[in-house]
Amino acid sequence: MPSRQAEQNANNALGALLDRMLPTCTIRVENTRVIVGQSGLQLDILITAPDRAPVVIEAEFMPAVNAEQEALDRLGLEVEDGRRPIEAAIALRYPAGLEFSDSMNEAMHGALLEYAVFHEDGTRFPESGWLEGSPEDLAELARLVSVAQEAVNSAADALQNGIDRAVEALDDMAMLRPAITRAIADLLGMSDVRQTRRMACAIIANVMVFHEQLSGMHDEVRPLRLVCGDGVANPQEATLDAWAVILGINYWPIFAIAKDVLEQLPSGDAARILRTLRHTAQRIDAAGVTNAHDLTGRIFQRLIADRKYLATFYTLPASAALLARLAVAKMDVDWSDADAIANLRIGDFACGTGALLSAVYDQVAARHERTGGDSADLHTAMMEEVLYGCDVMPSAIHITGSTLSGMHPNVGFGQSRLYTMPYGRQEDGSVAIGSLALLQSSELMTLFNMSDPVLRTGSAGEETAAQVLVEAPDEGFDLVIMNPPFTRNTGQEGVHVGTANRAFAAFNASDADQRDMGRRLTVLKKGTIYHGNAGIASAFAELAHRKLRDGGVLALVLPLTATVGSSWQNFRQMLSENYLDLTVLSIVASGKDSAFSSDTGVSVLKVNRFDVLGHSA
Repeated sequence: MPSRQAEQNANNALGALLDRMLPTCTIRVENTRVIVGQSGLQLDILITAPDRAPVVIEAEFMPAVNAEQEALDRLGLEVEDGRRPIEAAIALRYPAGLEFSDSMNEAMHGALLEYAVFHEDGTRFPESGWLEGSPEDLAELARLVSVAQEAVNSAADALQNGIDRAVEALDDMAMLRPAITRAIADLLGMSDVRQTRRMACAIIANVMVFHEQLSGMHDEVRPLRLVCGDGVANPQEATLDAWAVILGINYWPIFAIAKDVLEQLPSGDAARILRTLRHTAQRIDAAGVTNAHDLTGRIFQRLIADRKYLATFYTLPASAALLARLAVAKMDVDWSDADAIANLRIGDFACGTGALLSAVYDQVAARHERTGGDSADLHTAMMEEVLYGCDVMPSAIHITGSTLSGMHPNVGFGQSRLYTMPYGRQEDGSVAIGSLALLQSSELMTLFNMSDPVLRTGSAGEETAAQVLVEAPDEGFDLVIMNPPFTRNTGQEGVHVGTANRAFAAFNASDADQRDMGRRLTVLKKGTIYHGNAGIASAFAELAHRKLRDGGVLALVLPLTATVGSSWQNFRQMLSENYLDLTVLSIVASGKDSAFSSDTGVSVLKVNRFDVLGHSA
């Protein structure tokens, strides 16, 4: 029998694997002098990155009686590198017999590891027992738990408090100069109510956070203290000039709508808002969280989860992460090949604030990094070609662009595939129904593309003269992932009593507009699985089905009735006839901490397309 190897050899082998799978991280194995005030303390494996909280792994051969306690003992310790506390520690049990391997490096590649995560707040995941997975699974877990939750929560608190202070200026304006707040609401595609004014301030705050970050990356971008600081005579003019410089670099998905909103404000009110939010942006920047890939999205998701910020439901980050991981795992892609990734097409035709697209991007980037690649090399292609997002709300597209751009804010890109879709009564008297118009065609003229500096001239209103062609070819997407609206034109109760067509009642559409939009969908629904009692979610399911290529992956969040309801029968038949590997994950949830949360529960459907679809005429 081979001689027993030391645990240090196993730790070194695992550390070498993690080093290749997490190229943006620093992996230290069996090191001392890494903990503040405890220079003699030796950690098994320490994972650090500039934009992440440190993660420690304490590992033992079976029976591993001390691994859990040692992991617990590391929580809260401050790491010398970056002076950040350890918020998450992983207890790891090597499989029985691994210590007798002839080649520890080879054995570690195929090892089935057992592990559990301990958090500084006292929680354990799982609550009992152990997770099982490969070293690659462990790398993904370490990456996920390295998000500095304490810093994120602090930043979200600061952002929310700043928005609450700034919105007071717009609330005063709504009473004294209502034409201005109505113009801002029109820009955002929302009603002139307080939640819209909160969203306007949230957009400006987000841009200012991004501005402060860019000032450290581009010499020509002046920091906030020089453009809207207390000593600046006209903060509005100086800020708009600074944003014009930034737009000259690019960053159109983030800055364009904020620029339009700021231009609507009187200079005195603009100064009041800018100076309030400057302090907020600087606090967030000082917290050191804006470099983490997904923190901008998490902060905004927290804000809009409260319906006082946006009167609709959006995908929670936990929901998005789960569905994206399930979906991307089904994709047949060489994740080491940057060119192969650049040729992918991933779409969300009801993208909201981009939670699903951001989660998919995160999964793609992580898989590329675990093969030794640099996800920054993917960014331009991901933004310009891979990711398609459509929504009817400009504010939602702004947040989507901010979140996706924030994955690598120092990497530029040209025109993105993020589109604000025409909705409601149009200037020519026709009606538009957003992305659902793509049921009829692979191409659709939309009013403007939030990210296109050529078509967007800069001033409020001028960009609407431009027409942008949305190209979303049938059978052209490798992954379609959506959490579509569940609205249906039934159940006329409460605030919906007397509504002509609930499915199209957004944006204060008149009864005539709602009826005409309903008739438009009636024309387009012929030969589809759409059913009025199922609601427009079934129309989006048909749209996703049409856009997916052979061998692609479909991932949808749908109401539980999709699995049993008679109005969804055609949908289920379409799945059975055209898809393999159908997985239905049904989670009934109501708590805010649940993976999925809605009034009635949610079904997740993940399927793998295998054959050419025979679409109805």
